[in-house]
Amino acid sequence: MKTDYNTISVVLADRQFLIAEALQALLAPRCKKFGTVSTKAGLLQQLEKESISLLITDDALFDFAALSELGDLKKKYPATAIVVLTNAINSMKIKELHDVGIRNIILKTDDRDELFQAIEAALKGKKYYSGEVLDTLLKKDSPSEEISVLTPSEVEIVRQIASGLSTKEIAAKKHISFHTVMTHRKNIFRKLGVSSSPELLMYAIKAGLIDNIEYHI
Repeated sequence: MKTDYNTISVVLADRQFLIAEALQALLAPRCKKFGTVSTKAGLLQQLEKESISLLITDDALFDFAALSELGDLKKKYPATAIVVLTNAINSMKIKELHDVGIRNIILKTDDRDELFQAIEAALKGKKYYSGEVLDTLLKKDSPSEEISVLTPSEVEIVRQIASGLSTKEIAAKKHISFHTVMTHRKNIFRKLGVSSSPELLMYAIKAGLIDNIEYHI
């Protein structure tokens, strides 16, 4: 049985302007209500204020301190289905999302049909991973294999972050600009599908790139 979109309200929690515009164009004409929020405080206010059928979010680009916060939202608002729509993913991140109860994941590179299939499944309480997400999951990749996508310079920056150096200190030590270090950090996060420095470093520990003793955050 197809979902009657005229009866559902959707909230998008994402800071990417073009994604918000695209989803608004796709979903707003179909849904009873479609809204966007750019902060966690705004999202919590929306969830408290009214019954939300579906939350679409990119946790990597939102101000969740940890994935556990997304899991907490799922527990607190069980009637609200959650779809994670993200730029990149790896098998470790899929497992972490699964562990907090998030089992509807698609990529921003997926097509329109994948989006609507994910929404249909989420609203019915069923699991849905897009084709690309399933491919990532079935690769059974290990952290040590995934870490190989980093350049030697990026690996060095991960180790310097682990040693407790700030972005400014890393820039001075490598004789490059602050902006260049920030660009490296963003690329590292994107390649590994992580969303915070602690998450990055735990990933690096599991990959054997650094030892627990080096972990300073």
